[in-house]
Amino acid sequence: MYISRHMEKQILSATENFPVLLVTGARQVGKSTVLQYLAGAEREYVTLDDPLERQLAREQPQRFLQLHQAPVLIDEIQYAAELFPYIKMEVDRRQEDGLYWLTGSQVFALMENVQEALAGRVMILRLQGISQSEEIGIRHSPFPAKLEEMLALSKNPALQSLCSGLNQRILRGSFPRLLTHPDLKTTDFYSSYIQTWLERDVAAITNVMDTGAFLQFVRLLATRIGQELNKADLAKVIQVDAKTIGRWLNVLEASAMVYLLPAWSRNIGKRLIKRPKVYFLDSGLASYLIGIESEVQLASSPLYGAIYENWVVSEILKSQWNDAKVPYIYYYRDVDQKEIDLLIENGERIVPIEIKSSMSPANAFKNFSVLEPLADKIDFGGVICHSDRFLPKDDKLWYIPDYLI
Repeated sequence: MYISRHMEKQILSATENFPVLLVTGARQVGKSTVLQYLAGAEREYVTLDDPLERQLAREQPQRFLQLHQAPVLIDEIQYAAELFPYIKMEVDRRQEDGLYWLTGSQVFALMENVQEALAGRVMILRLQGISQSEEIGIRHSPFPAKLEEMLALSKNPALQSLCSGLNQRILRGSFPRLLTHPDLKTTDFYSSYIQTWLERDVAAITNVMDTGAFLQFVRLLATRIGQELNKADLAKVIQVDAKTIGRWLNVLEASAMVYLLPAWSRNIGKRLIKRPKVYFLDSGLASYLIGIESEVQLASSPLYGAIYENWVVSEILKSQWNDAKVPYIYYYRDVDQKEIDLLIENGERIVPIEIKSSMSPANAFKNFSVLEPLADKIDFGGVICHSDRFLPKDDKLWYIPDYLI
């Protein structure tokens, strides 16, 4: 079963305007699936997961491109960066759009090679797992939309149906296979996923000698979602040095497993905390790593609020990436421990957001007063929560149901 992706429009637009399209994202989020679905009959498909094709691409890149002539879809391009200079030469020779579709599961590792070889010739899109609106087949603007649009969306019965089953969606996660195969156990999927990730991606990105310690680090990091990144503390617990923690974090970022949310750095009159916060890009994977295997466990876990916050942040990121936007999203915390979960830049406007897992959160807006120097840039903000209605607190602040993300 194919699940329509919101990125389809951006993929087709990029094909009409760029000779090369690169779709990056974690393994098994559906990159090749969506591209194969959209590809015409004349576009060949070749994957570098095939060891023979990979060897040819590495050792004889020019010959590889002669055998697989554009228009072509090359899957897992990170295995053969040697292709990029020859793709550039072919693009410059033909001067046509839509020649090469590429996918890659190593986001940041790819960027440097791509930008060096294909600057001005490539559109890079980032795909993550299925969003909740994709799951029910509803398209809307990336969050945060304009207030009027959100008011209209809040009355859509299809979106309101997302009020039920939230914990199941959080626990199961957003990998397409888990949605198209409802009988597949999440523990079986994630166990296999992590093993494949270790064997194919981690080994390719860096030389992790002690996979046991590395997995211990990943699991420890999952228990700290929504917290400030403290490399020294992590190193002390795992008993490695801080440089090793830094390398391991690079592996997680490159594999599109985690997202480091930067701290707000604009000067609004207070000294601000600078360290990023850590979030996993799939709530099901984070839950599995923590050891939560059932909805009962999830609901009673002391980490439920953090996991819910993680899910909200990942859904917001997906909504922006699916629209080919670069997310300008931050968190605010100052030395007085005043904190706001998210500050989202939307053009010249700023949308402050708190995240609370309850239906009627109390004191959710208590720290918003720190943003008074930015009042002229804020049209509205609010608290994302598990409410069933979109309701105002005052002229600018709203209770925002999580089904509107």
